[in-house]
Amino acid sequence: MGWFSRACSAVGRAVSSAVSSVGRAVSSGLSWAREKASQACDWIAEKGERFIDNVKNAYRAVKPFLEKARPWINSVAKIVAKAGFPWAGSLIAGMGKVIDGLFALENSPVAKSMEKALRGVIKFAQFVKQRYLTPEEVQEAEEYKETFADTENMHLSEEQRKSIQLAQMLNNYGLIKTQLRDVLEMGVGDFQHYLRLRATQKLLDEADHKLTTTQSIDEVNPDDLFLINTAEKLISTAELSEQDAIKLDGITQNRFGKPLIPFVFEELILVWVQKQQSLEKAWKECSQEVAKDKVLKNRLEVAKKISDLTSEETEVYESLLPRLAGLETKLQRLDKERRSMKSYVYAAEGFMQILEKDEGMLEAEDKDYLIDDSAEIARIIMKVAQNNVDWDTLSSEEQSLITDYANIFEEEGKARAEHLAQEIGMEMVA
Repeated sequence: MGWFSRACSAVGRAVSSAVSSVGRAVSSGLSWAREKASQACDWIAEKGERFIDNVKNAYRAVKPFLEKARPWINSVAKIVAKAGFPWAGSLIAGMGKVIDGLFALENSPVAKSMEKALRGVIKFAQFVKQRYLTPEEVQEAEEYKETFADTENMHLSEEQRKSIQLAQMLNNYGLIKTQLRDVLEMGVGDFQHYLRLRATQKLLDEADHKLTTTQSIDEVNPDDLFLINTAEKLISTAELSEQDAIKLDGITQNRFGKPLIPFVFEELILVWVQKQQSLEKAWKECSQEVAKDKVLKNRLEVAKKISDLTSEETEVYESLLPRLAGLETKLQRLDKERRSMKSYVYAAEGFMQILEKDEGMLEAEDKDYLIDDSAEIARIIMKVAQNNVDWDTLSSEEQSLITDYANIFEEEGKARAEHLAQEIGMEMVA
């Protein structure tokens, strides 16, 4: 199980347990639908490769675009690129008070280590927006992390603690920026890797915005440090505890306007819409080839009835028959793939909206009737994912339910994918 599945499970359990405590604010029907949608997203992320054709083929198609995508940190807050960090002066002053306080406690070893760490961070602040840390600087930054960690249980003033928090953020920011560069250069390996990378980019975007716009140390809060620490975890170990997943869910809801699962999972929608559109294009091209060959076949057969074919025509006809049979088989396969994938992809968009919107928003859009359907469709899709069920083995009722549901969200799914593609500089299939 990957990190996303673990996060889904943790948030899903939180959603389920919240039904009894907030049932007056959220209907039990919507809460049930959200729980099932969360579980379905988990299964889709974990098993999607099995039942949405071969997703790796889609990934190969978009991988070049993803690898060219610059880390978010290079495209945000350009207005402060030359000015540096607005809070640098207050940070340096605050760091001085931290060091003075530590020396006053006669904790000279810690004080000396802290002084070295703070001086190092001040140095980073001068160039971290313009370049990456060198291998030597990465090693130094790792040492500074340990030093900052040693102060967590110390009795410090609020001002001193704020200074250390901001210094920690900047130190980790430099590390993550460099690590993200390295990951992008190595290439994205699989969907779990991709989800982690994009989650990291989004979290780093928020941290970067904070670092480059903060005017005062007082503007930094524990959530800011949590976000950048979480980004670091996603780059390195990809391990998020249940507590961290639930906390991150709350922060993404407050700051990004969407819960954790849509925050991350919508990136799959981008890849799958790209895949689905590629299938549509391939099906159309194959259909045109079949039509052209059928016209030629019919013309030759009519000519054969009237008179004998020339040797050249006979050769064309004999080679045409196996070619046409192969194309028709391919067309049938593509038709099945495009129809099933279209249904799953845009059904997933419906799950996103169930997780993102409250009952009032769904009612305003005349979609509240879908709440019950969402839970049922999630059940079917989980059955498909869990048991590796082929689309054609679903009952006609199940296929129709998923297809009708998907049709409702098709245009919104395409719009979401288009928006995400623009953010990373990717061109969608025409």
